[in-house]
Parts: sequence; structure tokens; C-alpha cells
Amino acid sequence: MDKKTIIITPKPEDNEVQLLKKELEGRGFIVEYFIPANYKANIDTFEQNFADIHPKGALVRGFGADVTQKIFFRLDLLSVLEEFGFRLINSRQSLEVASDKFLSSLFLKKYKLPTPRTIVCENSQDALNSFDELGGDVILKPLYGSKGIGITRLNNKDFAENVIYTLEQLNEIFYLQEFVEHYNRDIRILVVGDKVVDGMYRVSDTWKTNIHAGAQMKPIDLNEELKELAIKAAKATKTEIAGVDIIESEQGYQILEVNSIPGFTALQKVSKRNITAEIIEYFIKTIEIWK
Repeated sequence: MDKKTIIITPKPEDNEVQLLKKELEGRGFIVEYFIPANYKANIDTFEQNFADIHPKGALVRGFGADVTQKIFFRLDLLSVLEEFGFRLINSRQSLEVASDKFLSSLFLKKYKLPTPRTIVCENSQDALNSFDELGGDVILKPLYGSKGIGITRLNNKDFAENVIYTLEQLNEIFYLQEFVEHYNRDIRILVVGDKVVDGMYRVSDTWKTNIHAGAQMKPIDLNEELKELAIKAAKATKTEIAGVDIIESEQGYQILEVNSIPGFTALQKVSKRNITAEIIEYFIKTIEIWK
């Protein structure tokens, strides 16, 4: 039987998806795309549609939903694939935990990993009280989101009131995290399985350190403490392929987030490792021993 696998992605044309596909094909795999937005799920024929996939594995590179019902439906699709015996990397649970900033923060805290103080609520008055409780300087983040989109710093009470009352009218959830001085840089570390592949500094002119917000990547010599923190953060959030964001604060290292669909082209520019190959080697090894 030919080796055939799936990449689950909302954007097959994405450069990183294409790199992963090419690497898989170079190792003898036929690659199909599973695009959640285009999938018509018939419960009578669902399993038959994937009968020719062998070994039964899929590489998850996103599900592309920003509307609540679509998020749940696309997570449902991942659950069904797992129910029918597919090994997803990353798993449905990983995407649920790491994509939800509240769950991610809570899991990090549960496993006693250093992370900034965080409060999540629905009520605007609770949010304003939390603004004061967290020191009057907070980062307001969308519960779901990436690339720094929608993240706002609130360090003025009047401005905070305007933002919070406006978001309440839109039925938004308030995820408030204390602002921790990090001197306009953070550290992104890529974890694959039980090891750290590489890492980089992300250096910005502002407090936002996302590459998509204009930050520049710089090489870093990772010490053992950073490596250990990143691996523990990935395991805490049930994530096998993880992008872990860490800041250097006066209190030591603190973990901000764990990304379950980590980008890697920016890291590749400052890394001597073949990151695409590292990801695919782990993926193939894992799905080929999957029973």
C-alpha cells in the first residue's frame, strides 16, 4: 500500500505548508489536504473518505476558524478523526488548550510554571476591578488569536474604561494579563517531541514582539533552563510541536504563551537546523509506530 498522509490546513498555499508537503513527498508520501471550510461531513460515509490513508496520521497546521460555531465544528472534525483511529499531530486536545489563552495560562499555572498573573471574565466591572488588581498596567488579549492581532496594552484607567465598555457591547471575553517589563524582546523556542529544536530572540521597537508586528529575529544560545522550561510548557499544554514564548523579567523567565501551530520560517532564518526536516522526521516516526 502506498504511503499516504494528510495535512490539515485552512490554507494549502501557505509557504510553510508547502515546505512540509515537499519534505513529505521527498520521503515517499502522497500528501492530501484536508481543508475544514471545504469539507462536507456525511456521517454515513465519513470513515470511508479516509480509508486509503496509511499510516493513519495527519499533520495539523491550523483549522482557520474565528467564529465560535466554526471553532467547535472544526474541533469536532478533529475529534472524529481521532475517534476513527487517526494520530493527529498536534492533537485535538492540544489545539483546544494552546489555542485558548485561558486554558493555556491555567495549565501552565497548574504545572507550577512561571507565567504572568492573569484574570479572565465576562463582566465589564469585573474587568475594571481586575485592571486595578493587576497593577493598572495590563495586556488585553483576545481569547483566541495569534500573530499579536487584537492585543492592546491598557495602562490608563480612562482608556481602559473606554476599551472595556466598548468590548462589552460586542459580547467579548476579557483576558487580562499583567504587563511584565521585558525590554521589547522575548524568546521563541520550538519544541518537537521531547527536545528543543532551536530558538530565537524577537526584538522590537515596542512592547509587541511578534514577527508579524514588525519584530526582528536574532539568534540566541539557549541555556538548559530555557530548554527545560520550553519542554515543560509544551507538555503542560499537551502539545508535541510547540512554539513557546518566554520573556526575561526581573523575577526571572516567564512563559507567555504556547502556540500549537508554530510558524518556523522566521526561526529558520537564524537557525542552522533544518526545521522542516525535524518536524517531518518526528511526524513520520510517530505515525508509523501508531497502532
